[in-house]
Amino acid sequence: MKNYLVFDLGGTYIKYGVLSSNGEIIENSKFKTPKSLDELYEDIHKIKKEISCEVSGVALSCPGAVDSKTGFIGGVSALPYIHGPNLKKDLEELLDLEVHIENDANCAALAEVWLGEAKDSEDVVFIVIGTGVGGAIVKDKKIHRGKNLHAGEFGIMYFESEAGVPGTWGRVSVGQLTKRISRHLEREIEGLELFNFIEKTEDEVILKEMEQWYSDLAKGILTIQYVYDPEKIIIGGGISSNLSIINMIQEYVDKLVKKLDVATIYPEVKACKFNNDSNLIGALYNFLENSNL
Repeated sequence: MKNYLVFDLGGTYIKYGVLSSNGEIIENSKFKTPKSLDELYEDIHKIKKEISCEVSGVALSCPGAVDSKTGFIGGVSALPYIHGPNLKKDLEELLDLEVHIENDANCAALAEVWLGEAKDSEDVVFIVIGTGVGGAIVKDKKIHRGKNLHAGEFGIMYFESEAGVPGTWGRVSVGQLTKRISRHLEREIEGLELFNFIEKTEDEVILKEMEQWYSDLAKGILTIQYVYDPEKIIIGGGISSNLSIINMIQEYVDKLVKKLDVATIYPEVKACKFNNDSNLIGALYNFLENSNL
């Protein structure tokens, strides 16, 4: 069985692992995200020399509008230096190995399609709810990228608040939610602390904020269901590990369907299976699907 070196490029840390061709993580670790492209290349090269076993290729999960065929990354991200150079070509020359890259949200979706919640499904939507809102669209077990490589950017969907203020569906991100509640509490509160806090609070302002958050999530999910009609809508990001949140989202979606006379489809909302490992597993799957080996 062959092994592969896989990297997940994030704004704060870069996670990496050696994975077998069946998706098993043999060893893994992380390091602080370098401040320059040269440092990134140096760190990847160093890790490749230090890992305990021989690998047959390298896979990367990257932020931004990744063109997996050309190796270029468009758009913007927390890693500005990866936008411009040909990451795939540079690393193949540096490592003397075949390299494949893919968008991080797409990788997370591919992990679920390969071995996770969507392994028995053909058409699914993957929504990542974290600092922002992103996602991926899967058709016939393959990523639908769109003409401009922006398919699945659900956070940019036009969305008005209850007060009629224009904005985007990015307002349902955990990042935006924590900012709104932090302003009310007059102190900083982070995502994990937030949901633990909410379970115990009787603060009417916060409870109303959470009710609106679930309602806004339900509206976006029902819209996506009727635009694409997937078999499942899978939720990723930090909240996916809290099944009570996933169940509450499903409850609000079901309530919304019942309110609309014309709506007859009840979207099936599920949590992703792999959480923090999904980008590594999905990047490997993308490599295996596109490899020349």
